[in-house]
Amino acid sequence: RPYSSIASHEGHYQIIKDVVGCAIDQGEGCFLSITGDRYTGKSKLVREVLNSVKNEVGMEFCALWSHRSGVDSFTSFFPFREIVSAALRECEARTRRDATWLCKNNGHDESDEAIVQQLIRRKILDKSDQLMIGRILPHVMNAELLSLLKGRNPTVMIKDLAASLLKIMIPLQPVLLVFEAIGNGDDIDSSSFCLMNELLVSARSQCPQMLLISIARKELDIPK
Repeated sequence: RPYSSIASHEGHYQIIKDVVGCAIDQGEGCFLSITGDRYTGKSKLVREVLNSVKNEVGMEFCALWSHRSGVDSFTSFFPFREIVSAALRECEARTRRDATWLCKNNGHDESDEAIVQQLIRRKILDKSDQLMIGRILPHVMNAELLSLLKGRNPTVMIKDLAASLLKIMIPLQPVLLVFEAIGNGDDIDSSSFCLMNELLVSARSQCPQMLLISIARKELDIPK
């Protein structure tokens, strides 16, 4: 069903639309948290705003969604897994010169590791980026090399990880990262929060048309 002007949603709709507009017009990204009871149309609200922006200004966001359950908060960077996997495919598609192949395949049948290798050959990523992305998608890098990250300064690793992710996000602008909780999976691990923050800080100069949205039933417990 199309979005209807429900009084309780109109204010929220306009807030989201204003935030999206700032990202497009002024390059001001941010983290937006949307909370509410189940069946209140939180996800639909975001999609309707994106459709409205597309129709009104002709600007289409590359929306990358991830879903998490209650047990996923125990796995570092889990909320980024779906997003990074989808971003790799979008980046591969948008930087490929063979537009005919792109339309037919769009990278859906290839593994994350194969797409990372293609982006390395295209000099969009390098081997160190593969190692960092392997921290989120372990199957793109062998376990022995991933073990090199153990004991690394967490702050430095977050900065390096954000730098690697921005390389695949920049071609996707304007880009929207949506972290959606399924059921009562409201919590996000602290490592993911740190990465979200670093992405937004670094995006100001490198990827200004980036937005991060969290959708959950309860307010997020954001680490300080």
